[in-house]
Amino acid sequence: MKFKSVKISNKLRRTAIGLPVLGALCLGMSMSSCESLYDDQSDCRTGINLAFIYDYHMEPGANAFPANVDCVTVYVFDPQGNYLTQLTETSDELRDENYRMPLELPEGSYHLVVYGGTTCEDATVEFTPGWTSSTTSGHKNDILVTVPTDANGESAKQLHDIDTRTGGLFYGTLDVTITEKDFTMGTFRTETVNLMKDTNHIQVILQELSQPDQMNHEDYDFFIDDDNFTLNGYNNPVYTTSRGGALTGKTYKPFARQNRIMGYVDAEGRTGTQVEEDPSKPVQVACAEFSTSRLVTGHAATSRLRVTTSLEQDKDGNDKEIINIPLITYLQATRGFGDTWIKSDQEYLDRQSRWNLMFFLQRNAWVSTRVVVNSWVVRINDIELNQ
Repeated sequence: MKFKSVKISNKLRRTAIGLPVLGALCLGMSMSSCESLYDDQSDCRTGINLAFIYDYHMEPGANAFPANVDCVTVYVFDPQGNYLTQLTETSDELRDENYRMPLELPEGSYHLVVYGGTTCEDATVEFTPGWTSSTTSGHKNDILVTVPTDANGESAKQLHDIDTRTGGLFYGTLDVTITEKDFTMGTFRTETVNLMKDTNHIQVILQELSQPDQMNHEDYDFFIDDDNFTLNGYNNPVYTTSRGGALTGKTYKPFARQNRIMGYVDAEGRTGTQVEEDPSKPVQVACAEFSTSRLVTGHAATSRLRVTTSLEQDKDGNDKEIINIPLITYLQATRGFGDTWIKSDQEYLDRQSRWNLMFFLQRNAWVSTRVVVNSWVVRINDIELNQ
């Protein structure tokens, strides 16, 4: 069976349906409107309109889809997961909360998989397989969405920039059944696809307490190890390591690093005061910013945040490791007391996509009594470092 390109509008791209002939669209319709090719065929149309909502974040009720998603692609499957067709929208119409994507399909049941961010001109993730109009087969199980890495299996790419509306990965699914009644009074009914965000922005900050004016990010290297570089069509990581085993080189590195001045040391060497500041001795912190794929609770034992310093060496002559913590465990521990509406740790990880972690050093050693994650203080006696 050949696929056929159907033009929906001058902005909506559609790869045609590998389904029975379009005459099936008229089954069950009034013969008075469909019995002849010369009659008005408008009543023969079936399908739905799709609305897109991204409110699965920490401010529920606020639809952030228009401000975050520059391109959206709907993959249509039959109930068994076999690929049928796809539609893509990349125009500025997505910025309008009232945007609706027309999805004209014959009567039947369908499973939709929706991605935001995979088909933009500047997409920051790789989607496979890339179905085309010549595709004759495909399955939901074939989907892979991957964070690009270099030859060393490392990523240092910014996956989502909310200020410039570039990048980012969003995911949603919807099961729909279309009947002959789904074109009433000249319009389709509307179904809503709820999306979640898979990309995370993580900022790590180091502050030296003993010599606050000497901190320099160039003296440190930052790493996040996680086995989540590839997600499948069910939005789950495709594992490259055995459960409980060592990671196999999948590492995120910062896409940006810099020093920031937080204030100045006063004449008596104290920080945080407003009097007698010495502008020659700034309170400086080292910052590193990461972009990662979806964080999942099942990786609590293997996902790690590591920091090394070139100012000291270990017994093997390598840069000394000064921080090595279970990242997922620390992030989960920051759920607020008022966040009882969040049903699980996984929901919290999925809703919260921007993380800030602050570590305090004393003479280049981590003061391992607390870490500030977002606005929460996580104390070591509440966390098992080797968990």
